[in-house]
Amino acid sequence: MGVVYRLAAKCENRYTTEMGAKAKELYKKVIALDPEGKTGSYTFEYLKASVPYTQAAEFNLGRLDAYDRKPNPAPLEAFIAKYPDSPLVKDAYSYLARYYQYNAAKDDADTFFDEYTARYPEDASVLNAYVERIIKDKEPLDKGLELAEKVKELTGYPRNPDYMQNLAQIYVLKGDTAKAEEEYGKDFIDGYVSNTVYALTGYANFWLDQDKNKESVEAMADLAVKMAPGQSYTLQTIAGIYAKLGESDKALAVYGPEFVRAHWDDPSVLASYGSFWNRQDANLDDALGAVSRSVELAGDYYNYFILGQVQLKLKNYPEALEAAEKAVALAQPMTVKYEGFTTKQYDDLVKKIKDAMAAGKGGAIKK
Repeated sequence: MGVVYRLAAKCENRYTTEMGAKAKELYKKVIALDPEGKTGSYTFEYLKASVPYTQAAEFNLGRLDAYDRKPNPAPLEAFIAKYPDSPLVKDAYSYLARYYQYNAAKDDADTFFDEYTARYPEDASVLNAYVERIIKDKEPLDKGLELAEKVKELTGYPRNPDYMQNLAQIYVLKGDTAKAEEEYGKDFIDGYVSNTVYALTGYANFWLDQDKNKESVEAMADLAVKMAPGQSYTLQTIAGIYAKLGESDKALAVYGPEFVRAHWDDPSVLASYGSFWNRQDANLDDALGAVSRSVELAGDYYNYFILGQVQLKLKNYPEALEAAEKAVALAQPMTVKYEGFTTKQYDDLVKKIKDAMAAGKGGAIKK
């Protein structure tokens, strides 16, 4: 029994008309050998469920008929009626949904989808299948909108682009293009790109931590750069990935002098830039220029703190000490204004600089 079933499955997987016919013949033989389904079972790994070989063969025959050149939904409908509690029922419905989306008359499709969505009312993919049929028919649009909005609610974030496109299409069909733009316009795609870049950099950093898949890591970083032009924090993240890969030229290309020139009047971006390269212990002269400019634009305790760190790395001890002491002085009032605020990290920097000056070997001292 099992041998015949597995041979049928192999024939089906050849994806030719001749082999498809042979698979049907063998599945029918499985049923003939054990019409009551009492001998042996087959496990569908993706479902983590086992059913008798006979039931599996009936399901596969129905699926093949539903996808035939002249599709016939009757065998799968009979399967659902015969095995209402089978773990394969939901799959049977999903194959039928494809038939009713594209091949059935409208009234028949409505009847099927009303039954399908009533059985699985919290499954976004099920509801979306009905939405797509409604879009095809261009009616009933109010029902389509209700279903599409529920799909959106069920899927949450990040938004599924296929589902959102269908929601927008419903609004277009209803004549509300402004609402379509609101749901599936520039804000949507900007957010989707942002989420994608976040996923790419997350993937890259994960595999860097494992010290594996470095070619893939670099490829994903390259893609992230193309998708996130001008985004300061993201470019800093990508530069960090390149730095870990030893690709200093690429790191500087995305987050180097050209970036600084483009943000020359943004003190927070310039200070962050200086802090990044201080941590990398690289590109320090450029980092000094950026953070010095940040102090000119906004001389707050944080910007002076970063300036002190970079000057320390460059062994410019008097300048480093002056900046660090200025950071302490500017931070001190914050301890009164904000409960829990401390100047410890700023005081520690002053001490490090004084120690380095005393020892005469500041280059060995890290943040």
